[in-house]
Amino acid sequence: GELVVFMPESNSPQLYVSKAYRKMVRDRGVDRGARQFLRNNIRSAQWLISAIEQRRETVLRVVVEVFKVQRDFLDHGREALKPLPMADVAEKVGVHVATVSRAVAGKYVDTPRGIFPLRMFFSGGTTTAEGDDVSWDAVKARLKEIVDGEDKSKPLNDDQLAEELKKHGIDIARRTIAKYRGLLDIPPARKRRQY
Repeated sequence: GELVVFMPESNSPQLYVSKAYRKMVRDRGVDRGARQFLRNNIRSAQWLISAIEQRRETVLRVVVEVFKVQRDFLDHGREALKPLPMADVAEKVGVHVATVSRAVAGKYVDTPRGIFPLRMFFSGGTTTAEGDDVSWDAVKARLKEIVDGEDKSKPLNDDQLAEELKKHGIDIARRTIAKYRGLLDIPPARKRRQY
């Protein structure tokens, strides 16, 4: 039941400055200009190595904070996603929002539920009638679940879908239902009817 977050070491190569170059910097027999050139480039390389390690640490800290909030996702799936603004995670990690955005761009997380883009775990949301926070992705997942389980000979229109969501404590407007149906490629009721 304990949450463990880690980054596999095998995915990133071990970066270091060659011993031969470090030795040349100290060797008085090497031309002074060459030593200065090496010294400058070794300093740049060390800065780059440090920056890469710092980014790696930032990504790890961000993922830990994300799953402190999104823990229920691991047990219940998309329906359990909570609203999570990047600004909240940035504040907890102690970095700028833009740093979090860059850190998660193009990154994926391997969970027991599958592999997902890290950006998926950040979203806005709403509050249910019971006072629980739910993300817009969770609302969409619940909407899809309702449509998948409906009587196909009498599919639910947008007003009825809104009423069904309200039964689950999610109160959103009919026009929002229409928007999410479009995003999920769910046709209107008249086109979902099966005879």
